Amino acid sequence: MHHSSVPPEIPGTQVPPSEVHGLREQVATLLMRDNTRFPGAQPVSFARHHIEELQRTEYFLCEKTDGIRCLLFLYFLEDAAGNFQPLTFLIDRKNNYYEVQPPFRFPHYRFPNDADKYLFSTILDGELVHDRVPGQPKPRLIFYVFDALVIDGQRVTDRPLDKRLGYMRDQVFKPHAHWLARNNGVPLGGTEPFRVKEKQMFPPYSIRDMFEVILPKLPHGNDGLVFTCKTTPYRFGTDPHILKWKPPHENTIDFKLRLGSFPLFDPEDGDEEGPIPDYDAPPDRIQLLVLHEKGNYQHFADMYFTTQDWDMLKSLGQRLDGRIIECFRDGQGRWTFKREDDGTPRFRDDKRDANHISTVESVLESLRDPVTEQDLLDASPAIRVAVKRMQEVEKERQRQWVREQIEMEREREAKKRKISEVDGVGVGMGAGGGAGGGA
Repeated sequence: MHHSSVPPEIPGTQVPPSEVHGLREQVATLLMRDNTRFPGAQPVSFARHHIEELQRTEYFLCEKTDGIRCLLFLYFLEDAAGNFQPLTFLIDRKNNYYEVQPPFRFPHYRFPNDADKYLFSTILDGELVHDRVPGQPKPRLIFYVFDALVIDGQRVTDRPLDKRLGYMRDQVFKPHAHWLARNNGVPLGGTEPFRVKEKQMFPPYSIRDMFEVILPKLPHGNDGLVFTCKTTPYRFGTDPHILKWKPPHENTIDFKLRLGSFPLFDPEDGDEEGPIPDYDAPPDRIQLLVLHEKGNYQHFADMYFTTQDWDMLKSLGQRLDGRIIECFRDGQGRWTFKREDDGTPRFRDDKRDANHISTVESVLESLRDPVTEQDLLDASPAIRVAVKRMQEVEKERQRQWVREQIEMEREREAKKRKISEVDGVGVGMGAGGGAGGGA
């Protein structure tokens, strides 16, 4: 799928700086962190050596949705009367908080039929997209959830991915589906600000099905695949066990723009002394900057653009200098901007900074020795064999654990019988002695 599904903006009202700090502290408290930075995990680019990694450790596979990465935070407010009111926030990668209305009311998994009990203190990780619905002129806003950090106040980040997804399914999505089934599809609270769906996960060897069946049927944009380790905990920041694969034309870098010098001209209208910049004409260059350390941006390359591109950029009437823009390297080795469906650039206003140099180097490695779709297809049989072997080893380990538990239980029962028999004999002798002594 090549069309864009990125919503034009995050829904809701941005929480002002004077009020957001308390929310960030609450999220940090729930996660048991000592800082309030954005906690979301970030993937690394798929490199050739990762094909072997998929044969050493079991991963889950899902499509890489082309949307806006956010955390969904379900919170609450206690009013003056002591009543709890639900609050819902979306947290973007800039660590901005957006309050969305109406708030979500997910039925509480312990009381799935009680309209007065719903989830609080829950943080879910996902992607906000526009799904195209057949027969409807407007796309539908969907939040696809692919991980959980906190559920009902319980931090689950230290659990492996399969356990996190299991908790999320049992405690969030099953009660929600149960409520909808019992109430003719009407959600708890009557309305929702957007749909929330669980993202489907597949075995890591389901690559042919992914390319031939799943991706062509997606209702939203897609720019690759994501492999996430099944057995590792959730990692704040860059996680080397989340692998994003993109086809070569989708391997992009987010740069910061810096406009070069504009040509000078003399207006000869008497209002100015000497030549002034001609901002209608294209600048001599547009620099692409990458982040090396906090606040330290350095030049990476110049962006390739045509006169027509500059006319289009001007027509937007938007600030360009200092903005984050997503770019790719074309067939001639030039870095140029990725386009939305309407031809305009993909600006990454959801990000505070351009990519760090480490991320850039990872992308460049993928470009130097790209793993193609065919490479993944060719590797899928070996990945399948390795995964089946790992699963059998895990089953045998579990069987061995069960055997050990049974054996331990037998030993405990044997000890109990032995102690009981000894006690019984002792009691019998004592009783007999007492009777004999009395005779």
